[in-house]
This record gives sequence, C-alpha cells and structure tokens, in this order.
Amino acid sequence: MKKIILILLVACFYISMVSCTPEEVADSTQSATCCGNEGDLPPPPPPPPPSGG
Repeated sequence: MKKIILILLVACFYISMVSCTPEEVADSTQSATCCGNEGDLPPPPPPPPPSGG
C-alpha cells in the first residue's frame, strides 16, 4: 500500500512539473492581453429609470 501511494505522489509531482512550463505561461499572458489592443472600452449604459408607481 505504501508503494502505491508513493508511486501516485511521484506521478502527480511529475505531471505538475511537466504540465506547465515557463514558456507556456509567458505565451498565455501575451494572448490574454489581446483585448487591450482594441482601444478603450465604451462606458456601460446608464441604469434604467425607476418605475414610478
């Protein structure tokens, strides 16, 4: 039982180390800034007037 737990822990550690490399993180941050290239965002529409009653 201890060997199975050790193997699972080592496998999870290995997967976590390999799954996210610094190059992938740098690429994802550059693609996340795509929305800033469109200019300023327009302001939100004004709230609707209160319904009188």
